[in-house]
Amino acid sequence: MKKIIPIVALMSGVLLAGPMARAGGVDLSIGIGVPGVVFGGPPVYYAPPPPPPRVVVVPGPVYVPGVPYYYGDDAYEHATKRWRKQQERAWKAYRHANYGDDDED
Repeated sequence: MKKIIPIVALMSGVLLAGPMARAGGVDLSIGIGVPGVVFGGPPVYYAPPPPPPRVVVVPGPVYVPGVPYYYGDDAYEHATKRWRKQQERAWKAYRHANYGDDDED
């Protein structure tokens, strides 16, 4: 009988301490350091970003002034003589076409 008294006292202490151990959010966790089994989804692949827009820079027009060249007086005299002959021929053709004039002036 003497053996039963300590066992009964121990059991009553455990039964009385049980409700106090469950009080308000007390949690017990034992971890050994080995991660558990985790199942994830397939790997996520993202499309590469689009290439940057191609920029083409067109250079502006370049104006290079020409070198002026002046003719001598002889070149202008020749051009003036040729122009006057052309005008005489045109005037004669006009008079012949419109007035029937056929004289050689």
